[in-house]
Amino acid sequence: MHDILEKIIKVEPFIGEDGLDYNKVTKEISTPRKTYLKGTITGKYRGDRISNESDLFDFEIYEAEVLCNSIEDFRKNKPFVFPNDFKNIGDQKKIKGTVFPKEKLPATLPVAIIANEKSFGVNVLEPQLFEFDIVRKFHQTDGDDVFGTFNAFITGYVFDYEKKIVEEIVGPIIGPVIVDPIPIPKPLTCQASNIKTGATQTKGNYTRSEYYCKNHDDKTWGNWEYKKGNTGPDQGCFSSIIGIIGLILGLLFLITILPGILYFIGFFIIMFLISILAPYLKWILRVIGVLLLIGFISSLINTFNQGSQRYIPTPVVVDKPREVVEERSTIIDTTSNQLNKNDTLITRYRIWQDYEGKKYEGKYQLRLSDLKNATYHKNNLPLSQNNIDSYDKIIYSLKENDKNKLNGVYKLFDSINKSNKLSKVKFAEMVVSFIQDIPYALILDKRCDASLYNDTFTRQYLLDPNASCDGNQRFGINTPVEFLASLKGDCDSRTVLLYTIFAHYNYDVAVLSSEFYGHSILGINLPINGTAYNYNENRYVMWETTTPNCKPGIISNKISNLNNWRISLKSK
Repeated sequence: MHDILEKIIKVEPFIGEDGLDYNKVTKEISTPRKTYLKGTITGKYRGDRISNESDLFDFEIYEAEVLCNSIEDFRKNKPFVFPNDFKNIGDQKKIKGTVFPKEKLPATLPVAIIANEKSFGVNVLEPQLFEFDIVRKFHQTDGDDVFGTFNAFITGYVFDYEKKIVEEIVGPIIGPVIVDPIPIPKPLTCQASNIKTGATQTKGNYTRSEYYCKNHDDKTWGNWEYKKGNTGPDQGCFSSIIGIIGLILGLLFLITILPGILYFIGFFIIMFLISILAPYLKWILRVIGVLLLIGFISSLINTFNQGSQRYIPTPVVVDKPREVVEERSTIIDTTSNQLNKNDTLITRYRIWQDYEGKKYEGKYQLRLSDLKNATYHKNNLPLSQNNIDSYDKIIYSLKENDKNKLNGVYKLFDSINKSNKLSKVKFAEMVVSFIQDIPYALILDKRCDASLYNDTFTRQYLLDPNASCDGNQRFGINTPVEFLASLKGDCDSRTVLLYTIFAHYNYDVAVLSSEFYGHSILGINLPINGTAYNYNENRYVMWETTTPNCKPGIISNKISNLNNWRISLKSK
């Protein structure tokens, strides 16, 4: 229950007609107000499959727009009742009295309200949806992910304070005139919503946006985010030449990543030729133009369909690592000082290059007993990968179990760092290029059989005769020790290993996960330009680990929407 707030604006002492002392107190009274609304809502949803054997999904609404027809769709402190109060909106034939489960809705739903041809963002509290209808042609399922568009009726309320100024006479005051201030309630701290006001501020290469508050009608500023600055003012002819070259390179880049643009360019060239040669080749060129247009549309549809699939890069192998060398060695158990003749050292010899072509090489060793322990720990972990929180706990547990079993790798990197005197950035590049150089392998929780999987990427990947796969691995991941032993790892196997290594060397590092893209990337807080994930005023440069020679901060456009990323693990 919200209380009435009183704010003292000023206190003016004066002498009344009776000759006594009085105070005139001017106050601002803020009275809690609930403005209820009703309308039709159109929104987008996404969700995850509840279980492998079920076709049910647990989904959330992440974008919505509410249409209100008139001022009668808003009223103060009196809720709307469905369906009695909804007779003037929407398609009445669709009203059957169906109520959307309240537990599936958040307590606060950010929406964009459209009324009187104006749009403004609000947070609808205690929302209720009725006649929830999924738009079937926009509903898509990709493996365990689902997303689409819906229509429904909505009601709820917006909370704010109704303010008025009042004057109060206090007195008469007996004795010395002492202004006894009335305690002023502390103002509510603004809790930022995710709805922007449209205002922005820029400071150098950093920018921030203004947001509406959740709990009152004030506004607040978000965090500063790094953004590349403009190229500056016109530099004359040289600048124009650079601009033209940049335009040509940009066009070539677009053609490389979007072959369908060739149809677009060809279509306009043909249209230009039609305007010149129309009197002679009118009908033939018209047919060619139509065919090109159809080809262009088909190419766009194919491109978008490919973009909606689960993203996993296809790396190019540049340096094949040497074969596994297993040596039967006598290992001294440092805890008991006894000879352990039953253990085995697995020795790996690696040769790789950094981004400047500098060659590194050396060997590292792992205990066979540590490898067995890592596998046993993973297989007996009392967790199931059925939600985001469980996944984060899984990779945290795998990291914690293996972090003290990588001394052989730490010795290799320490030796390279000592002999080359690497800076913190160069050392990080050396370590990441060591992992990027290892060929990509898909890690699956079932057998490497395409018929066992429904998602498009996994099926197509396994049907490739050159595909590398490591099957029957619980959670579909190899632990750091397992990865270094088998040299088989996909995106999250690599990022968890790199996270473990960099945490050992006291880097500020994070594992960035995206359920939307089905991908995992390393985030590292270093002074490097490029795409970065901002968290608590720190920049975590995003580093692709599955593609050889991919430098930090360079991210594919297919996975570049930072709203679809989150932090699963963070070292500091």
